[in-house]
Amino acid sequence: MLRCLLALVCAGSAGASALDDDDKKPVPLYTNEDLRRVSPYRDETGVRSKPAAAPAPETATARDRGRGEEYWRREAERLRDRLRPLRERASELQFQIEEKRQQPPRRRGGVDPQIGTRERRLRALEERIREAESRFEDRARRERALPGWLR
Repeated sequence: MLRCLLALVCAGSAGASALDDDDKKPVPLYTNEDLRRVSPYRDETGVRSKPAAAPAPETATARDRGRGEEYWRREAERLRDRLRPLRERASELQFQIEEKRQQPPRRRGGVDPQIGTRERRLRALEERIREAESRFEDRARRERALPGWLR
């Protein structure tokens, strides 16, 4: 019985290897004779071809035009100066909203309508600040300013 099982296992593995040999695609074999035969056509493959025109000289980059580190640091400072009043106003609104929330409600409904108005103003201010920063960062990125220059 053991011999039968052993014979089946051996036959199965031999059959599997025979199937693998049939499934494989034949690989072409190139000889020196083949290479000698095609070598006269070597230049037709583009081996020795030259570009039709020389590449255009690179134009002045953003840094060559005077937009170096000093320029971007100065621009970042100007943006911070322009946004400072908006940030202060946002901080004041946040403080007023917190004060209103700590006060007991005047009405029975419990919600002061001024809180909603101030929250909308605060969101609008924060959005303006984010937009201005995003526009500046995009401009700097397009002109290849390094991120450290904007801090």
